[in-house]
Amino acid sequence: MTKVIANATNKGGEGKTTMSIMLTEYAALVMNKKVLAIDLDPQANFSKYYLNLEYDHVYKGGKVPPLHPEYCPDEDTDWDGRSSIANIFYGEEVIPYPTSFTNIEILPAHSYKLQEAEAVTKSEVLDKVHLQLKRFVQLDEVKNEYDLIVIDTPPSKGPLTIAGIKACTDMVIPSQMEEDSIDGIYGMMQLWKQETYARPSEQPINLAGILANRVREVSLHKNFFEQLKSLDSTKDFIIDKKIKERVIYGELRVKEDRPKSVFELPSSHVARKECESVCTTIMGRIFNHG
Repeated sequence: MTKVIANATNKGGEGKTTMSIMLTEYAALVMNKKVLAIDLDPQANFSKYYLNLEYDHVYKGGKVPPLHPEYCPDEDTDWDGRSSIANIFYGEEVIPYPTSFTNIEILPAHSYKLQEAEAVTKSEVLDKVHLQLKRFVQLDEVKNEYDLIVIDTPPSKGPLTIAGIKACTDMVIPSQMEEDSIDGIYGMMQLWKQETYARPSEQPINLAGILANRVREVSLHKNFFEQLKSLDSTKDFIIDKKIKERVIYGELRVKEDRPKSVFELPSSHVARKECESVCTTIMGRIFNHG
């Protein structure tokens, strides 16, 4: 069974995209699984990590995928050569892009198209947005091709985030140990519970974990972490390992000056050991569930 992970947060800056990258590369490089990365966030940071996106000349500040390596302008007269996950909301074909990792392919974001999908009217949203991604990941050709699908969602509780949650088998909530961030955890857990109640019992959605992210050695962060470990509503889900605030994680996002992955750092490197510990726990909860 293909596992589908949605990384979801209620606000920006929680490390959601870093978590998506980490789980994608751990599955591909350490577990040797074939992974499809999906970027539902119009900001396109997940996509930008793996592809050289281009600026949209129509939508100011927006990003568009590059020309697909399989595109042949002399033959593909009915295709503009660009593919994105947003295509599924328009009834268009999607063609994943290869990355520099053999086991990772990506369906990138298209900023303007995703913004349009996010803005559909309430009467249209259920069929046109909420369920389209779920239909896509359940296609036989998708399930037969990939062992794992990792979805990076927008920092919101909007239609695209809901689409990611409806499509997933497993959900991860990364969060800083700050007051507003803790409130965001409960917002995401509410969406998880709503989706759990809406699903048939044989198709559960597993909350694989709440991850304390960008943690600093200060009493505020320690106190919030201990609080989450003690509360009945969160103690079964909080991961007893943390991702600390480290400069290396920002450096790894700079393409011109980084190893290809945190998992290509020396095995003794503190960041690699930290990420492997977290990912081992999360993947254990995912692949040993259901």
